[in-house]
Amino acid sequence: MTVLAWPAFNNKTGNPYTSLLYEAVQDLGVSVEDFSGARALEGGHDLWHLHWPDDFLSYASPWTALAYVAAELLLMAQARARGVRIVWTIHDLGPHESPHPWLERLFWPLFLPMVDGYITLSEHARDAARRRFPALRAVPGRVVPHGHYRPAYPSPPPRTEARDEWGLPSGAPVLVHVGRIRPYKNVERLVTAFRRLESDTARLVVAGNPSREALADRIRQAAGADPCVQLALRFLPEEEMASVLSAADLVVLPYDDILHSGTALLALSFNRPVLVPAEGAMGELQDQVGSEWVYTFDGPLRPDTLSEALRAAESDRRAARAPLDDLSWPSLAAETVALYEEVLADAATDAPHTQNS
Repeated sequence: MTVLAWPAFNNKTGNPYTSLLYEAVQDLGVSVEDFSGARALEGGHDLWHLHWPDDFLSYASPWTALAYVAAELLLMAQARARGVRIVWTIHDLGPHESPHPWLERLFWPLFLPMVDGYITLSEHARDAARRRFPALRAVPGRVVPHGHYRPAYPSPPPRTEARDEWGLPSGAPVLVHVGRIRPYKNVERLVTAFRRLESDTARLVVAGNPSREALADRIRQAAGADPCVQLALRFLPEEEMASVLSAADLVVLPYDDILHSGTALLALSFNRPVLVPAEGAMGELQDQVGSEWVYTFDGPLRPDTLSEALRAAESDRRAARAPLDDLSWPSLAAETVALYEEVLADAATDAPHTQNS
């Protein structure tokens, strides 16, 4: 079996999710190649596995977005005409930012009929995807959760050493927000809520690369000259990511729009509890790893929400390591390959698709 994956090992986002997945898939004897336009045109693959195919809809320029969307759809149509089956992993139900609604309305009716099978990262997402995209009920689908990141990062330094590196007091309660910063992640609200805490000792570290300079400016303005707020508004290499997470008592992700969160899995991979909205598949994640590892909140993030979660994170008894064995990559790769086999068998028999249970 040969798979063209977009992306696979050459993931420019810095997220090692796809590399971890496809390394494990290759261990099962499946050949995986990184997508390129030339490889798609050359053919020779059984499957084309797409992640985030709707990202182009977020491009600021309508003409750039249209050109990329058109190229993507044409390559997909050409591939399917040559017998290549299309598999889509549904990370989200649409782009977080969609500046061109007319293009999104054009994209989905053209994209969905070319999908031969799909993967969701949770039961919640499977049900939500079928409601939003009824065409998916007619093709094979499988739930394959997001795996953990432990194989992808170096061992973190001890907490005291990590806090020294970041200039944080050794005994201070430390809240951390990490990852790529985009508007829907509500970092400005987090900074504002934190600054209203009735605490002279707590610290907040925001570490990540904003998607736009204007967003970075708004975060700096929200932080002001508060010495308890530390901003590292840039891409963090693996060693610094490990260090800042080691320094944390609680990782806070106050997103407006959340279905899944790779950042939550990253924090848990470093054995740090997380605070997330009670939306999307976050309840499923809480059930998987335990309520002492995943705290949830309703409504807008408030100072009292932060205070309560921080107290719980400091007082709750939990194991030294988050229980992530069920999210190991070999088992997730096996589920992924099983979906591939189902899609190819479905194509080989040319049988009518039936709704999956």
